[in-house]
Amino acid sequence: MQLQILSKKLIKPTNPTPPNLRRLKISSIDQFHPPLYLSYIFCYPVQNQDDRAHNPDRINQLQKSLSEILTLYYPLAGRYIKHNLSIDCNDDGVQFSETKIDSNLAPFLVNDADCKQLIRFVQRQTESASAPLVSVQCNVFECGGLVVGVNISHRFFDGIDFAKFLNGWAEVCRIGIHEVNRPEFNLFSLLPVREVLSENKYLPPFKPGLKLSSKTFVFNHLLSNLRKYFKLTRLQLVTGVIWKALTRASEARHGKLRPSVIAHMLSLRRRTPLPISDDCCGNLMMPVIARFTPEKKKSYYNLEFQDFSFLLRQAITNVVNECRKLKNGDDLFSTVKNAWGEANREFDREEADTYLFTSGGTMPFHLDFGWGKSTRACHVQSEVEMIVLVDSRDGDGIEARIYLDEITMQFFEQDHDIIAFTSQEQQQDHPIFLRSRC
Repeated sequence: MQLQILSKKLIKPTNPTPPNLRRLKISSIDQFHPPLYLSYIFCYPVQNQDDRAHNPDRINQLQKSLSEILTLYYPLAGRYIKHNLSIDCNDDGVQFSETKIDSNLAPFLVNDADCKQLIRFVQRQTESASAPLVSVQCNVFECGGLVVGVNISHRFFDGIDFAKFLNGWAEVCRIGIHEVNRPEFNLFSLLPVREVLSENKYLPPFKPGLKLSSKTFVFNHLLSNLRKYFKLTRLQLVTGVIWKALTRASEARHGKLRPSVIAHMLSLRRRTPLPISDDCCGNLMMPVIARFTPEKKKSYYNLEFQDFSFLLRQAITNVVNECRKLKNGDDLFSTVKNAWGEANREFDREEADTYLFTSGGTMPFHLDFGWGKSTRACHVQSEVEMIVLVDSRDGDGIEARIYLDEITMQFFEQDHDIIAFTSQEQQQDHPIFLRSRC
């Protein structure tokens, strides 16, 4: 596959940012977040003969609407200045690239598309004073298919903020800016930066020599009845299915049942008595730790996936109850910092298997810019093991993007619960492949 960069430009906000908003201090929980970027791709195969001709207009629409949404999300058009822990909202702009790819799109729509290939559809950045906080790459395929790759700084944005920004951008492109909620950038007033605070370690940690395999598993509508029966959320239920399958995969690989620990990212919005609105931007998430410890007196083989879901539900309940007792920003900062410290200690243990789960909440991730929802919305990275959960295209199920060691993945994908609860909507015999000219 050859990828040719046709153009690069900086997209600035439609209206200049006022001088009084030029400097945005980050919060203390943003301060110790490691310098990560989030990357997603959104795939739009050709549906009819006109699609190829419409691509230039669509790319122009994307640029125009991006400029408009940046008037609301103006810090994203600025630059992060590490030495004074702030965003210089200077309207330098978001990087926008257009590429041409001498390949058809269809091979990249399958569940097991190579993550090292998918990552090429995103313009990746490394945090610096000159680096854009957002990069967009529009990839036009030989067949006329389009992939929009987005790379966004995690410095003062969490997954929910990312989803809101993307959905706001799509809404502006589709119907205009008048219905988009205005984000708030005031978390620093509750959580001012600390004079001495080191950045948190990467979680999960990088493993030298890791041979990573990535696949997407679609958990379908069959979960609906189970949710009501067990009184579990969709994320809790799907996490339980995945977690038990991971313990079985580990047992098959190591020849014995091992303890396992998951860190599940939990949004703090609406979970504390503190004045934090739903539209407040920042890394308002913390890891919730849930543990599975094999007991000789209790047969593991009598445990079902819902038992793993119950472990997570209880861990979340305990954390939420503690969050309700928080009295001020210092309490919140200590709670979040301690949670990350606990997670790092668990991930340093060699005798237990550890897994990171994260999600964009209940925000839809299949973007509709005005020419239909993306056929595929996919988190992309190629460095660490993790599980990313998002809403499925129809909104009734959950898509799990799972990154595992190659050997563990072989056992995991053969697990009978994974086979029973996942659909094959993205496989080659799906009608989208029959209609697509890619």
